[in-house]
Amino acid sequence: MFFNVSQLLREEVGASRRYELEPEDHVHHGSVELIRTPGGVLVRCKARIEVDADCSRCLAPFCYLADIDFEEVYAQQVDPATGRKLPLEDADAFLIGADHTIDISDAVRQYSEMAAEMQPLCRPDCPGICPVCGTDLGIATCQCDRTPIDPRWEALVALKRKTNG
Repeated sequence: MFFNVSQLLREEVGASRRYELEPEDHVHHGSVELIRTPGGVLVRCKARIEVDADCSRCLAPFCYLADIDFEEVYAQQVDPATGRKLPLEDADAFLIGADHTIDISDAVRQYSEMAAEMQPLCRPDCPGICPVCGTDLGIATCQCDRTPIDPRWEALVALKRKTNG
């Protein structure tokens, strides 16, 4: 997701450009607005992204859609008129390339990580896996006895299993 800003950098502060994002990588669709600032370009991005995840209950891989919305200033490294290298005020800032292009891929990736669910589910009613045998309960049922045992009766249940088994 590259944008050539060489002409925008030659314009006055406040000049802007607007682009629609085409589907690529994990971006489903979205829009980007580039606004000239005194030290570079402000990037405003709104996008719908596809997030790859593993279900927190059954561990099955799946994909879901999420929205990201960010504003980041990309610092200018080179003066487009003279080609002179400019001093950087913030070493951690996103940078406009020496060829006057902005690559928003890293910002999209970072904001995608923040938008990802902490415990994603492949579906809301996912039953998960059996804690005893590991069977995916969404696909098959297992014969394990998973009824909760009152800890006060645990010794008697173990004795019963021992005499029956």
